[in-house]
Amino acid sequence: MAEEEDGITSLSQQKLAMSSSVDLSPRTNSNEILTIENIIASLSTLLARLSEAKNSVPQCSSSNNTTGKSGSSNLNNNNSHSLNDEYLSTYRQFDKLHRDLNQIKEDFQKLNKFEHDAGGPIKKLECSLDDIFKVVLEAPNDLYPVKQVQAKLSALKKDSMKLKLNCPSLLPKMSTRNSVVRRFSWSRNGSNSVVDELPSLRMNHKFLCSSIFTEYQKVFENLNTRLKVCLLSFAVLPDDVIVKKRLMIDWWVGESLVDPPTNGKKTAEDIAHEILKELEVKGFIEPVKERRKLVANRFKMQPLVHCVVIMLAQDAGFFDYHFNGIPTVNSSRCNRAFLMKDKDGTLEQVLRNSPNLDQEKVQTIFNVNEPLPDLRFEWFAKMKNVNIVEWFSRMKNVNVLYLGRWQSSGQHHIEVQSTEFLKGLKSMKRLRHLSLQGISRIDKLPDSIRKLTNLSILDLKACHNLEALPDGIASLKKLLHLDISECYLLDGMPKGLASLSELQVLKGFVIGNLKRSCTLEDLIGLKKLNKLTINTSSKAFPVEKDLIALRKLEALQKLAIAWSDYSMNQENGVLNSVSTMNSDDRRQDSGAAKPTRAPSRLSSKLVIRRDPETLELPTKLEKLELQCFPHTGTPSWLIPGKLRSLKKLYIRGGKLNNLRQIQDGNDKWTVEILRLKYLDEFNMDWNELQTSFPKLIFLETVGCDNLSSCPCDEFGVWPKP
Repeated sequence: MAEEEDGITSLSQQKLAMSSSVDLSPRTNSNEILTIENIIASLSTLLARLSEAKNSVPQCSSSNNTTGKSGSSNLNNNNSHSLNDEYLSTYRQFDKLHRDLNQIKEDFQKLNKFEHDAGGPIKKLECSLDDIFKVVLEAPNDLYPVKQVQAKLSALKKDSMKLKLNCPSLLPKMSTRNSVVRRFSWSRNGSNSVVDELPSLRMNHKFLCSSIFTEYQKVFENLNTRLKVCLLSFAVLPDDVIVKKRLMIDWWVGESLVDPPTNGKKTAEDIAHEILKELEVKGFIEPVKERRKLVANRFKMQPLVHCVVIMLAQDAGFFDYHFNGIPTVNSSRCNRAFLMKDKDGTLEQVLRNSPNLDQEKVQTIFNVNEPLPDLRFEWFAKMKNVNIVEWFSRMKNVNVLYLGRWQSSGQHHIEVQSTEFLKGLKSMKRLRHLSLQGISRIDKLPDSIRKLTNLSILDLKACHNLEALPDGIASLKKLLHLDISECYLLDGMPKGLASLSELQVLKGFVIGNLKRSCTLEDLIGLKKLNKLTINTSSKAFPVEKDLIALRKLEALQKLAIAWSDYSMNQENGVLNSVSTMNSDDRRQDSGAAKPTRAPSRLSSKLVIRRDPETLELPTKLEKLELQCFPHTGTPSWLIPGKLRSLKKLYIRGGKLNNLRQIQDGNDKWTVEILRLKYLDEFNMDWNELQTSFPKLIFLETVGCDNLSSCPCDEFGVWPKP
């Protein structure tokens, strides 16, 4: 009885508290004009009251294990469990209602932002309409400016479409209730990224006749062929996923969609940027700007637009869908195939969905989320009664073979049971883009890779088991982009890299200790190399010969160096410009390379040149990134007088304690973007930085406790006002 009385007292107190705090009088005057601000205020009051109501629900009590004299403990426990279930159900209903009202409030806040935001869509609509009135009023009385009005009207329609797509009252309704949108909105929760099995897309005439679909269809029809194909490539990716710009560029390079002109005025990246900008202006995609980035290099597509693009892609034969909405490897009608994990994860079901892969016809294979791509190929080989190498080698017309990970997160695991199937690469002489990024258990590449004479992009990033590159890589004369970063077991580079005269990007170059390993001096013949990232376990790097070699890479604009080992106790060959050093070998940055083989000790007979003019990096360098820099003082090659083209300087981890000038005190940095991360010993104040970096427009600092007085926000970011 005492416990029951306590419970009743507690409930009474809660009711009394609620009654005293709840104002039951009318919330608004009947004559008051209803505005969005008033609605938001009313919703805030409702949410507060709803929270009180939710908190009034008694907490679930534990079972009473005390047995009374009457032996009625079981009955009491049953009643207690029943009561607890009712309490929990009531609480959950309150909680769901609270979340729904909060969503409504957020939608009204978004609408309120539309109304008052100076750069918002409503203000843009007003400005566009003002422009039309201005053109009409300034025109002669007897002449209506039809061409000028049509041009302004086009801008007005674009702003109207953007407002329609961002209207919070439309998208949730379409996303949750419309069967077409639900069918093609892929769930990204958990590993089963599949769509609902809903009726055929063609059956939903309501959506096909909607203004959203017809307007986008009209815009699509007016695009040129290249823009159409580039747009439709977004359709295979999951709904509302954030896509890196680099993924789309590499894909389009593989399909020859962004080949630069022969006059050299534009690069593939320039053309891809123009395409993405055009798709953004047309309203198909929108940039995703990260807090610490000045320029957006990621994009996403709204769910409703994604649904439209999927329908357009299917009509155009860009790829094929199974009846349940899953992209398939069926290329009987189109020349692109996609690997996607089935709902129940069984290969038997996958085969029933996609039985007709035409190897000779397929030109693109893209792995959406299949964790075991080689097993998929093995099953298809069994259906043809051939071994996997023979089956794989029949795909002679493939241009893009993207088997690796494209997602930003490393949580998407991919592995192969064997690399045997890669021997079939020998027949893919048209292959331009090969990605094995992030695939585990690839310890080596077959020498048959030498047959890929048209290969432009080879992506081996994060192949953690890869131990060596084959000598046959020297035959890839058209290779433009080679990524071997995060391949921690590599301890050297094949000499054949030096013969890749078209190479523009080389990421993950290892300064090896093997006698036959490729060196920086060997790379000086790469006249088109504009981006280079280097991994070294030598604390002495770069010595004089390294700087001389780097300086001869005249096209180099972006350079990154990561030091990964501090085990050297002697400072053999260290440049005289490094002021102070110590032998502390604690790990500075988890992101640095982690080779398993110990570095050999450098020769103590290294000749040091005292002339500082020779100790320079390339003069055209625009971006420099240093990871785990092993010295405290500023080296002679890291001063503003020798890096006059430098716009971006990133230093992450290590012992560097300042960026003060050691030559002419009048030299100032031309750097505009400076990022300093995890520099425990860095000791400069804001005034010093401003003096040294007069052109600075963006500063990011993380883990630099001795960098004082910087006006950064809570995220360590300072943008120039």
